[in-house]
Amino acid sequence: MDKKEKAQGFSSRWGLVLTLVGASVGTGNVWRFPRMVALKGGGSFVLAWTILLFAVSIPIIIAEMVIGRATRHGAAGAFKDFIGKKYSWMGAFMAATTVAITAYYTVVMGWCLQYAVISLKGFGGYDTKGLENLFANISNGWTDVAVFVGVLLLTAVIVAQEISKGTEMIGKYLTPCLYVVLIILVVRALTLPGAVEGVKHYFQISPETFFNVDTWMAALSQSAWSVGPGFGLVLTMGVYTKAKSDVALNEFMQGLGDNSSAVLAGFVVLPALFALAPSVEAARTIAESGNYGLTFIALTQLFGDMPGGSIIAFLFFMSLFFAALTANVIFFSTGVVPLMDAKMSRKKATTIIFFITLVLGSFSAYSIDVLNNQDWVWGMALLIGTVFTCFAIWKFGAEKMRTKYINTPENELYIGKWWNVSVLFITPVLIIAMFIWWTIESVGWHEDWWNPLLIDSTGTFVFQILVLIGLLLVFNKKISQSVKNNYIDSVSEGYPEIPEEHQG
Repeated sequence: MDKKEKAQGFSSRWGLVLTLVGASVGTGNVWRFPRMVALKGGGSFVLAWTILLFAVSIPIIIAEMVIGRATRHGAAGAFKDFIGKKYSWMGAFMAATTVAITAYYTVVMGWCLQYAVISLKGFGGYDTKGLENLFANISNGWTDVAVFVGVLLLTAVIVAQEISKGTEMIGKYLTPCLYVVLIILVVRALTLPGAVEGVKHYFQISPETFFNVDTWMAALSQSAWSVGPGFGLVLTMGVYTKAKSDVALNEFMQGLGDNSSAVLAGFVVLPALFALAPSVEAARTIAESGNYGLTFIALTQLFGDMPGGSIIAFLFFMSLFFAALTANVIFFSTGVVPLMDAKMSRKKATTIIFFITLVLGSFSAYSIDVLNNQDWVWGMALLIGTVFTCFAIWKFGAEKMRTKYINTPENELYIGKWWNVSVLFITPVLIIAMFIWWTIESVGWHEDWWNPLLIDSTGTFVFQILVLIGLLLVFNKKISQSVKNNYIDSVSEGYPEIPEEHQG
């Protein structure tokens, strides 16, 4: 293999798989999953979440990998070549959504790094009010903006390197580091007196909670927002995969890798929560305090009371930082690759996305209210991206896609017609139901639910999403014309090779 060939995409299968797992594993695995387990029926939630991994998430990321590899384009160009020019805006919507997520997610990454540094001094001197003030100071103001700029720059520097020396290297090294840290934390959490109560809750399955609609909607939300269908992440990484590497098995490994990290995080948080809280009821009350309240206030206070707590806290927040950085690199790339399709160099495209996310994210860094608003809006937009992917599969033909692009001669895992049923019926029905569910929920949060100026109103996500869709429809022709080459039609069978603009 010569030097030029080595530069073409991912250098190894494990590099690809670890990068894909890193793309899925984010802070939500470490803080949201354990909280949902505590609140939504313990083992009943875990079982529902596992079923939905195979019924919804894995089938869609298989499709995204196919679309990215078959077209060798980022999301906008991929939709253009896969189902037609007039649908380019759908792919652009997915890319724009993920860039918007990058802007505020980088802020969260900065919080994790700041807490890792602070934890070296220990949290023993803080009471609850002190920790609330600490989080308020860290998550608002110019210091947070400065840290945000630093970690965003780190992300951009990684993405600016050729794929095997930047994105793949982060996946190959930080993803295993995350698992090592989580395993160390699991061992310590399970040795705490009273940790068995958390473990019992983890495996407790009851018909009352398992057959509760709320449990399943929470499980679907966790799977949809964690594994990554609708983000365009897997589609983007598919551009850099070798033409003859396996699709189905790699995506099963990604999905299972993502879930395994969440399971490990559950064994860290739940035993510690139930062991160190004064009662089971108190543990559940802490879980109800939200992702930020649980992580940056409640758990931090528990670490302060724990022998060796400063070391455990440092490892915990570094695991959050590792998870955030590996995911953020792929989020960022989702905006870079479409610009490279328009014949920009990687460095120029990275610079443009850096400044876009810098402007957008600075508002979230300065005010947590803005961050919460953006998290609500673009989390809902991701569900629309998943529906767009299902539409693309239907438009192209699910059976054609399965037989031509998934069950190829080099494929190690045969995918049956159950996949067609999942992507054409099960997934769109469930994702649309989830979208309606959250919309109805949000209507009940505020009397003036229609007000687009409220942080988490129905009106704010409807307004912002419609503005984005309107702009993309207006500029759809220009978006489509920016992608000059069509690679999917260059081969009669199998996948095209990685094109020149994406070899570096």
